[in-house]
Amino acid sequence: MKPASVLNAHVGMLLWAALIAASFFAAAQVSQAIDPLLLTGLRLLLSALMFVPPLLLNGSFRITRAGLRAHALLGLLLAIYFASLFEALRHTSAVNTGILFALVPLLTLLFEGILLPGGSTKNRLLPMLLAAAGAMLLTFNGSGAQSLPSPYAIGVYGVGCLAMAGYSPLSQRLKASSLKDRSPAAMTFWNMLFGALFLFAFCLPGGGWRSAALLSLSDGLWLLYLALFATLATFWLLHRAIGVIAPATVISYIYLSTLFVTLFHWFWLGRQPWPGELLGALLVGLGMLALILGSRRPAPVPG
Repeated sequence: MKPASVLNAHVGMLLWAALIAASFFAAAQVSQAIDPLLLTGLRLLLSALMFVPPLLLNGSFRITRAGLRAHALLGLLLAIYFASLFEALRHTSAVNTGILFALVPLLTLLFEGILLPGGSTKNRLLPMLLAAAGAMLLTFNGSGAQSLPSPYAIGVYGVGCLAMAGYSPLSQRLKASSLKDRSPAAMTFWNMLFGALFLFAFCLPGGGWRSAALLSLSDGLWLLYLALFATLATFWLLHRAIGVIAPATVISYIYLSTLFVTLFHWFWLGRQPWPGELLGALLVGLGMLALILGSRRPAPVPG
């Protein structure tokens, strides 16, 4: 891959990190009375439908049964992550889930070593540990002592984190076989479509689907914004980068999202930083700089 393509992938992931950071503020504008599983399913479905016209024009809807099974598996991983997150938030704080999520890029590195052998996993471990430590400091956000999450919350969200960590390496692995030559747009469409279907299925037992009646016009507009910028754009940028940059390095950009949220609080909302946040920002910056400078095309995936 030409260096320019690697540069474009990194620039795209910087935009990805900014969009993820902005999505937290946009999601807060939607009514909290709406079931989060339903809301996330609608986001994924709306985003997937936006890819239909270009895929039809390009003739990219042709897919084998093996391809459908592969996309269903990837969509299930997405659904498991979101379902576990919302279930865990019923039993612990967002700060605790944020700290646990900081481990996802490190787990992705582990899965990458298993599913994509031959990569430079050891060289990226230390920079990722630095960035993860910094993100954890930023996540505390000066909120003081936090009670430890319950074993149930850790177990439930741990399963979700494992699912999210396996998503990118498995995507790259499957692109060497049943999903060979699939474009980022096609990957995004099918994965989000299956993810939405699984989330809708998860809504059925608890009756969460009934909260759709509470959607207002304002909720719908924010949902459309989230579907377009926080879901469609971010998933496309993610799949665009995975084929150029090693998956664990791609997912590590979530640490920059944490940093962007903190910078917004400092410079836009005028909140004074505390020493731990300053140290966290420095660690995230150093870790991500080392990852970016040391990034290269992933090793070929064995067929």
